[in-house]
Amino acid sequence: MENSTLVFCGSSEDFLAKELASQSTAENGGIAFRKPSLINANGTLIAVADRASSGEGWGYIELAIRRSADGGKSWTAVRPIASPPARETKASASSYASAFYVDPCMAVAPNGDVIMLVNFWPECKGPHNQQLLDKKKIPYAMCDDEMCPLIYDRDGNFYYILESGDVLDNHKNPTDYTVRRLGELYRRGEYMGNIYLNGAMGKNEFGAKTTFGAPLKAPKRGYVFMLKSTDNGVSWSEPKDITSMLLAETDGAYVGVTAGTGITTKDGRIVIPLYSEKGQSFSVFSIDNGESWHRMIRNPYCENSGEWQLVEAPDGTLLGLGTQKKYGKTPVSYSANGAKSWLKAKPTALLAPQCQKSVLQVGDYVLCSHPSGSDREDGVISVGKLRRVNGRFSHIDWFRDIVVNDGFFGYSCLAKLDDKTVGVLYESQPSSYIEFKTFKLEF
Repeated sequence: MENSTLVFCGSSEDFLAKELASQSTAENGGIAFRKPSLINANGTLIAVADRASSGEGWGYIELAIRRSADGGKSWTAVRPIASPPARETKASASSYASAFYVDPCMAVAPNGDVIMLVNFWPECKGPHNQQLLDKKKIPYAMCDDEMCPLIYDRDGNFYYILESGDVLDNHKNPTDYTVRRLGELYRRGEYMGNIYLNGAMGKNEFGAKTTFGAPLKAPKRGYVFMLKSTDNGVSWSEPKDITSMLLAETDGAYVGVTAGTGITTKDGRIVIPLYSEKGQSFSVFSIDNGESWHRMIRNPYCENSGEWQLVEAPDGTLLGLGTQKKYGKTPVSYSANGAKSWLKAKPTALLAPQCQKSVLQVGDYVLCSHPSGSDREDGVISVGKLRRVNGRFSHIDWFRDIVVNDGFFGYSCLAKLDDKTVGVLYESQPSSYIEFKTFKLEF
């Protein structure tokens, strides 16, 4: 181990032990953190995580970033890059009067831009309370050759939001409404509230910008938003809803982005791993630096399990390592056509509990960070070598474990720093404590 740094640290003793919470500073802090994403963007390390008002997966959650120009030895001060609309924020899991972001997933586009896909939820508890979701409301519909988001009034009537922000009624007639930025509804120039919220403003313990719910509302379901940076993470675009580009009718009330990273293939294709409400894995890809996204609806899912991460073998085969439902071998799928379709492979001998894992390809080798115990504990980086089966790189022979830590080990993310060094950003506590370590590559 060359370097160890505390990158994100929660300040609340409700979610983190007192001696650990005391390490929270203006440089690394917030109330609570989870779900790290790490990427090497043209020599700059970018670390992003969920920064939340509580230790749960709902409530006020924004995306926080830190950057390093020296391989993780030092980091810029933590700051938000995307903040959700909220009408109330509390340092308590009982509060969910806010929209929220969760599970950032980054990739570097062929043109050097950093692309991030992330889950966005209106005011609700996301997948943690599906009774709050609008499973019967259609989120998008065609209007004069344009796929438009739909919003609904209290009587169930729907309205189209055009790309311009203008709102049409269900007969495609103009209305007095317009939608601006992230769900801000206006009527003849008067602000009417946010389409992703319900009700009046309440307490604001997080110090966020708060507002109130609009009379027209977006369906309560999971959305996928995209952010883009053209300067290695210094500045970011406004979040853009891309859900309609990748949604299948069979997905259910949400699709989930897997926290971690996507990949950019040798032929310039950005591939991001996702999963459906029923836990079915699938991927989406872009061939134009993230401007548009595609999914092969004829084969909408792969034979994998929930959250998964991807690598590209030297022959162009894509391998996806999934999440097992209980401690055991890791499920694997592969694609021979650039993520257009996926086939089931035999489970690999990599043993892990039910938890997201991160994978990284280095030449003929694959690195995988994961908990190695029967529960989320004892983090390792497993090293394996790709092997051809029936003429294709679809098998990994695991031969070494590099110990990362003892004790709790949750979500993690690997990044290659240079030809001889790899870094891992990982949760070393169930909430609010995310560390970074580097290791020399010795195969």
